[in-house]
Amino acid sequence: MRTLNKHDIQKLEEYWINHKQNKKLLKYREWELLSRNSDDENSGGGANSVRSVSKPTEQLATRLMEDKLYQNLKHITHVVEELYKTSEEDLTVIIDMRYWDDDRNCYEWEEIADKLNMSRSKVLRLRNGLLDDTAIMIGWV
Repeated sequence: MRTLNKHDIQKLEEYWINHKQNKKLLKYREWELLSRNSDDENSGGGANSVRSVSKPTEQLATRLMEDKLYQNLKHITHVVEELYKTSEEDLTVIIDMRYWDDDRNCYEWEEIADKLNMSRSKVLRLRNGLLDDTAIMIGWV
């Protein structure tokens, strides 16, 4: 496995920081895809009718499956949620304080370390492990 550089870490942290926004974008993209009228106005059974899906539900499912933005957002939000659910308590405190604090206090690593009664370097090691797991699960590395 390759090591993450500074830019990788920044981007991976953005996935955590922007998780709520990404969930909103995912719902909006789903709404866009599902509320869009069919591109093909020809509903008759022409020569190409064998190649395309003719049932409306299947057409909607196909739109969702083929949309790269939708699939990417869905994958990233799923990975973030899965990692959060399976994280140990110390790591969830780090995530909550550093990335998901609603008051936007922007806790520094030292403050998080004090709350957890551990060293700053241990907190950063836990964070790095989280980012490594995120990178692996999203296919980054």
